[in-house]
Amino acid sequence: MLITAYIVSFLGMILLPVILWIIFTRKFALSWKLVLAGGLTFIASQVLHIPLVMGLNKFLQSSSLAVTAIILGLLAGVFEETARYILFKFILKKSRSWQEGVLVGLGHGGVEAVLIGISVAFTLVTMIAYRGIDLSTVPSIPPEQLALAQQQVEAFWSTQPFMALLGFFERIFAMCLHVSLSLMVLYGLAKKQAVWFWLALLWHAFIDAVAVYASQSIGNLQTEGILAVFAAISVWIIFKMRPKFEQINRISEQEAVTG
Repeated sequence: MLITAYIVSFLGMILLPVILWIIFTRKFALSWKLVLAGGLTFIASQVLHIPLVMGLNKFLQSSSLAVTAIILGLLAGVFEETARYILFKFILKKSRSWQEGVLVGLGHGGVEAVLIGISVAFTLVTMIAYRGIDLSTVPSIPPEQLALAQQQVEAFWSTQPFMALLGFFERIFAMCLHVSLSLMVLYGLAKKQAVWFWLALLWHAFIDAVAVYASQSIGNLQTEGILAVFAAISVWIIFKMRPKFEQINRISEQEAVTG
């Protein structure tokens, strides 16, 4: 049952974004380049983000949970929203519609989901291979890490099946967030109001910080409940932004006619 739950989880992480990309590119009659741009933006944002987090690892381990959560949240917000801003400002200069923002957000969050799904699949295969064998005979596991590896294998196989599905739902919540963030950054550029970039950065940082803190203090299931609420707010932001973009487009069309 646990294996089935993990298979459903990682297949969902990989297939759902692809299905959404197909549906929305056809619905909006827009290019797949927007999805690709969003996905590459996520990858680019991690080029410096991940090494910096790794470099701060010792400091974060010695810090309080609250400090760690705030720092990790801010770093995620700074790197990902800056990458989004650079994309819309210098590369997708003509993309200023709600539909384009949605596709870029789906690309950003979808590629993240696919990569995590592949990671989950790899972990499952590894754990199946390690199950029921003497880990001391595995050449790739150093003797000093043997006890830790044994604990990880035991913890993995003691997981409740429904807990294995949480990762899939978290990716759904994250995609909602990334679409809302992409729209906020794009609207700020279209409206020439920098405050929207900072709102996106702080919204992203706040959610990530809460997720880090909650997962270590109240548990994963409760954390996903909180993230579900944030996802609902993100969906509200997505639809609330649509008339704002339509208003900008109407003004631009009027100026083109009168100009």
